[in-house]
Amino acid sequence: MGEGMTCSESVISPFRGIRYRTTASRDLSSRLAPPYDVIGEPMQSALEARDEHNFVRVELPHPPEIETEQDNRYLRAADTLRTWLSQGVLVRDDRPTLYALEQEFQIGGRSWRRRGVFAALRLPEEGERYVLSHEATFAGPKADRLQLMQACEAMTSPILMMREDPESVLLSRLRSVSGEPEAVATDHEGVIHRLWALQDSPDLDAVCAAVGRGPLFIADGHHRFETALNCRDGMRKLAPDAPPTAGFNHALVLVTSAQDEALRVLPSHRLISGLGAAGIEHMRKRMHEWFAVRELSPTAAVAGLSGAPGGHVFAACSADGHGYLLTARGKRLAPNPSPVASLDVSVLHEYLIDPVVAAVGSAARVEYDHDERAAAGAVAGKEFDFAFLLRPTTVEEVMRVASAGERMPHKSTFFYPKAPAGLVVSSLGADEV
Repeated sequence: MGEGMTCSESVISPFRGIRYRTTASRDLSSRLAPPYDVIGEPMQSALEARDEHNFVRVELPHPPEIETEQDNRYLRAADTLRTWLSQGVLVRDDRPTLYALEQEFQIGGRSWRRRGVFAALRLPEEGERYVLSHEATFAGPKADRLQLMQACEAMTSPILMMREDPESVLLSRLRSVSGEPEAVATDHEGVIHRLWALQDSPDLDAVCAAVGRGPLFIADGHHRFETALNCRDGMRKLAPDAPPTAGFNHALVLVTSAQDEALRVLPSHRLISGLGAAGIEHMRKRMHEWFAVRELSPTAAVAGLSGAPGGHVFAACSADGHGYLLTARGKRLAPNPSPVASLDVSVLHEYLIDPVVAAVGSAARVEYDHDERAAAGAVAGKEFDFAFLLRPTTVEEVMRVASAGERMPHKSTFFYPKAPAGLVVSSLGADEV
């Protein structure tokens, strides 16, 4: 990392963020929202009911009954953002700032505190490779986010990124931030968010130097990153004389240390339905063909997964009340040096799920759940034919895949907790970031 480096030399920089004007309590619990991709209809309505200024009205606004070019959800979001700024509900900082964030949360009965920093990331030009990704993206979400970014000229939720930090320089800098936070919020999952504004030059330079010139690994927000690139390219055509420091040349990011043990990745368990009798029998045959199968109760199979030895190990539950611990027969798997091929989720799909689903056809469905008890319960209730439970993909595996330029299977990672929308917003206008 860049010892003595200034912010102008780093890939990140401070920026004049847009955020809620806080009251004496500094509590924003009723106003923050999750990012768009985890908000369903019931949550959307519940967030709107919590506060007339809840950020869901910008992040994921309800559309009018009939959407037109003159009246649509994106223009309504932009109008809401402008109105809140004019009313002083939201304010833009008058000095370049980095924003330290602490997220306190519970997983498995243990409390964690993850630290990160909101910053403006200089978007890479063609040929530059200091942002590394591990997921494929889809056209629909990118088109949606692009329209929102263009209408609002703002990024409403950040891209979560990791910096490899073997000497914990970044982690130490972030953990040294202390004092009363400027804003606090407890979200719908009980996660506590605390925000500090860093504006003194020594603090800014120290954090920028700890991040340096990257590389940065995208943990969550691949669609937002690619959309930010598309938005920048479009804005450059509209404002060709804008300086490199223009807001649209940057993306809103939340950077964490890859060495922070509170950087948690949850597994995405697989739930399979619609197999029919023939598909269920096919699944059982492949289980025994490619895996050493130990039959247990569903509860014991789920419990056994966490204590299983190395190798590719999975727990499975079936709708007829059986549980299994599956261990891949290593000598039977085709050798493959690819970092993606060595992932548990890849082995599960290649040798078990994908061949069976392909044989069954369009009636088969694959769904996902991060809660192992909920997944097992859904199968016990006969909503699904099978549940396959995985161990989490590790941060190291994510970085290995991204460094190799490969892409993981869909729903391979779920970094928890999500970074909230509305805590800090960045401008994508032609003025200085």
